[in-house]
Amino acid sequence: MKKNDPSKSFGKTEGMKIINLLINENVLKAELELEQAKSDDIIQLCRNYLALLTEYRDQLFALRDIPELNLEQQSALARELIEQARRAVRAAVEITVKERNRTEALLASFTKITVHDAAATFNLFSYRGHTNWEAGSAGLRHSDGSTVEELSVNEAVETASRLRREGYVMTKMTSVQTISAHTAS
Repeated sequence: MKKNDPSKSFGKTEGMKIINLLINENVLKAELELEQAKSDDIIQLCRNYLALLTEYRDQLFALRDIPELNLEQQSALARELIEQARRAVRAAVEITVKERNRTEALLASFTKITVHDAAATFNLFSYRGHTNWEAGSAGLRHSDGSTVEELSVNEAVETASRLRREGYVMTKMTSVQTISAHTAS
């Protein structure tokens, strides 16, 4: 075998690289940790997962640098296997990009909250038993006729973030319990 023969340039090392890369245990572990997150650690777990997804996506893109094969010199089986590997890499890239987008949106829902978003969140969750929270330049306020309650912008945004995180975690827990109950019966 010649060293520079392009038909022989794709060896066991590259094949194992693809297999190990497609099944990235660090990404799978981070995904599981995020699925099991609590409201107080979900933001950090989102950030960790996003960092791993970014690294994983970059590694998948690097697979395009693997030397091209001279498919005319390969057997029909080799050509088919090579095409399947390429499709698998493309599918992994697509899934990774979708997962990054979903995780970025989830993180933004916890961290990029305006005072108007906070008012909507407070009303949705009937925060402190009220659904008439209004946003203003100084923060949030509600009135029940006899008393007025006000929160600063920072306090409102931080509280809204906490409510959203708790709501997300509770929804996930409820979904898991519902699935468990259906599979147990």
